[in-house]
Amino acid sequence: MQTDALDLRDLLEYQPDGGVLRFGGERVLLIDATAFGLLRKDLIETFGFTAAKGLLIRFGFAHGWRVAESLSRQLPLGSELDVGLSGGHFHQLLGLVVSHFEQQADGDSIRVSWQDSFEVEQQLLHFGLSDDKVCWTLCGFASGWLSFYRGEKAYCLEESCRGRGDAACVMVVKSAGQWGPEFAHDLAAYAKECLDASLKRIASEIKQ
Repeated sequence: MQTDALDLRDLLEYQPDGGVLRFGGERVLLIDATAFGLLRKDLIETFGFTAAKGLLIRFGFAHGWRVAESLSRQLPLGSELDVGLSGGHFHQLLGLVVSHFEQQADGDSIRVSWQDSFEVEQQLLHFGLSDDKVCWTLCGFASGWLSFYRGEKAYCLEESCRGRGDAACVMVVKSAGQWGPEFAHDLAAYAKECLDASLKRIASEIKQ
């Protein structure tokens, strides 16, 4: 099966009068983007930027992993290039972003540019420009997708993001060992310990 030849009609099962929707054989939901943006806004305002980022990256990771897992029997992907291109294609099929594969750089790293990110739209709608990059669930999805197919953790970070005023969203995926120590703070968002630390800080502030 060639993923670039797939469209929604190949994978989406539904009844005209509604009910259960299935994508690649698994139940899915249609959720309004602005409703998700309001949830994101509430998470940031309630728990802070760091905790919200950690929650949404981990949600995206689970999403990407589950999509890859449910489709793996239908997608006998061979090369790392196949895996990378397929992940971007499913990002598009799910309505999350438009992906443009830029290059496969050194070793197993992948570089992709994104257009029409739904997270950028929601950031600008509810907060305006951010001081930091904002495509959290998209990065998580890419990480989860590639981690499933590689059989080891892969981590996606944005080089640039329109949500903070950059010209384009550009993400890079590398294995844990490829990211240098200068990226430790960014990678910490993928760890549950980062979320736990943020929540402990919030609990302490509430007690005070």
